[in-house]
Amino acid sequence: MKRTLLAILAGLGLAAVARADGGSPPTPTEVRLSLRECVHLALNHNLDIEISRYQPWIDDQGLRAAFGTFDHVLYADGSSGRSRAGAKDFFAGAATLSADDSTFRTGLRRTLPAGVIYDLSLSVERDHSNSTFLLLDPAWQSSLGLSLTVPVLRGAGEEANGTAIVLARNTRRLSVTQFEKLLTDTVFSVQEAYWALVAAIEQKRFRDQALEVAKKLLEDNRRRFERGTLAKVDVTEAEAGVASQIEGILTAENDVQDAMDRLKRLADPALLREDSRIIPLDGPREAGQDLDERSAIENGLKDAMDRRPEYRGLFVEIDSQDRTVSRAQNDTLPRLNAVASGSLLGLEDDFSGSGRELRSGDTYSWSAGVVLEIPLENRSADGALRRAELERRRLILRRRNLEDQILVEVREAVRAIKTTERRIEATRQARVLAREQFDGEMSRREAGLRTTFHVLDARSKLTDAETREVKARVDYAAAWAGYRRSAGTLLGEYGILVEPNLVPRQAAR
Repeated sequence: MKRTLLAILAGLGLAAVARADGGSPPTPTEVRLSLRECVHLALNHNLDIEISRYQPWIDDQGLRAAFGTFDHVLYADGSSGRSRAGAKDFFAGAATLSADDSTFRTGLRRTLPAGVIYDLSLSVERDHSNSTFLLLDPAWQSSLGLSLTVPVLRGAGEEANGTAIVLARNTRRLSVTQFEKLLTDTVFSVQEAYWALVAAIEQKRFRDQALEVAKKLLEDNRRRFERGTLAKVDVTEAEAGVASQIEGILTAENDVQDAMDRLKRLADPALLREDSRIIPLDGPREAGQDLDERSAIENGLKDAMDRRPEYRGLFVEIDSQDRTVSRAQNDTLPRLNAVASGSLLGLEDDFSGSGRELRSGDTYSWSAGVVLEIPLENRSADGALRRAELERRRLILRRRNLEDQILVEVREAVRAIKTTERRIEATRQARVLAREQFDGEMSRREAGLRTTFHVLDARSKLTDAETREVKARVDYAAAWAGYRRSAGTLLGEYGILVEPNLVPRQAAR
């Protein structure tokens, strides 16, 4: 990879120097890449992968937010007021009553994972009035209390209250499996694009060779025509052959550029904006030993059930739905809460005195009870439960459907390998025969037994045979990549681990 980056930087530097000197347009920088280098370039520069990297990080914050349900809450409030009003009776203690009051309250409240809510509070209140019947004026009242609300049915237990955390954690796990699937699909796409470029370059090479043959025929026919040993029509046929090959080369070069752009986009989009030309270093491999079809299918299915990210992701979704169903079942229960509270009290004519009495524990209050709430129709909770159960059934069917799909994909991939094995041998024999036919036509032409048309036709058939052989070899490599993708082992072939690749590579600008 370092060699690749240095080659790119060197090419950019030479291009800049050429522009500064006002010289001729620089030739494209050659970037020589193996398939493995293309794959690792894609891991660091493919924008689809880079975009997907952020989702698990975003979901991490969703998980953090889910824990916020159990955060401590510190609260405080205070108020002050004055009133002045005429007395209605003698027992008011003054003809015109005036009163001042101030209150301050603070506390700490939290919901525990089991659903218990506790509230620890401290309050201080000061009252002053001109009533003659008051025993304390001003009166300072302090209170230190604790209240508990314990759910017994609805909302009771860690399972009912921790559903949001489990769902957030599973959402993160699901985004990782989706990222893994994107990695797999991208690696497979890089392989397809790489082999497509190799095939396009080889096809253009065959076209170039055919053009050289056509040009030699044209030169030879012109010499023979000038000597009077050949008719003008043979020269015309040779000229038409050259023109046809040039047209084929233009099309082939366009195919090379299209394939190169697809590979650049997948491997490193920066290459699209530079005048560079990718030179593949790897060629399609030869077919190995005959594949044991039955064993390959069995092993592929076993690997797929263990490693396919979308299959593992379905189990995560089912687990989330199980928790959703459990929470929905809990929500259908009546609400029955046990409540209890207790306070230490202090009442004196000064603040310090009320504090001493509070600490003594001589004055206090407590209460305990239950709160029952029964929705009569309960349609919201029942509807949510039925919906959650139906969604779970659908996920089970999706899992079965995916298992069938994986089986089909593995079988198709194995058949593709077996088919391309046979195609390689068939196209090789066809290419050998086409070469013999072309050589024979050339020999017959030298002996005056064949025309230019026969030679050009034989050369065209040879080019087609060479192209089909390369296509078969490229398809063989792509078939193996497809098999590894269907079995979930494609990333392992390149030693790619998912978690290390979750770290973003590029800063957004």
